[in-house]
Amino acid sequence: MKRTEIIKKNYEYKYFFKKGNYFSGKYLEIFIHTNKLEKNRLGVVISKKVGNSVVRHRIRRLILESYSSLENELSNINILICWKKKVKFDRNLSFFDVKYDLENILRKANIVKK
Repeated sequence: MKRTEIIKKNYEYKYFFKKGNYFSGKYLEIFIHTNKLEKNRLGVVISKKVGNSVVRHRIRRLILESYSSLENELSNINILICWKKKVKFDRNLSFFDVKYDLENILRKANIVKK
């Protein structure tokens, strides 16, 4: 993730929840907002209701890896990726499932063209 900055401040998360365009998939919810920087900015949100810290960290790693595989096709956007609270984590869930869901959402948003 060489061209991506991680969002860490609470006020930035609140701003993207408020101003970002909302798109939804099977596992993920995404808020997208354009920026005037030369970098992408990424935030990942996973609720405590999904599971314990081990489960949340595994989901975070799957999301970050699927994002990094699509990073070269994205430019000058802020992305806030949320795991749906109603979707319980399954051990059989793979990287390819999360990547496929993320690609479909980004196609819906007209950001990635494939």
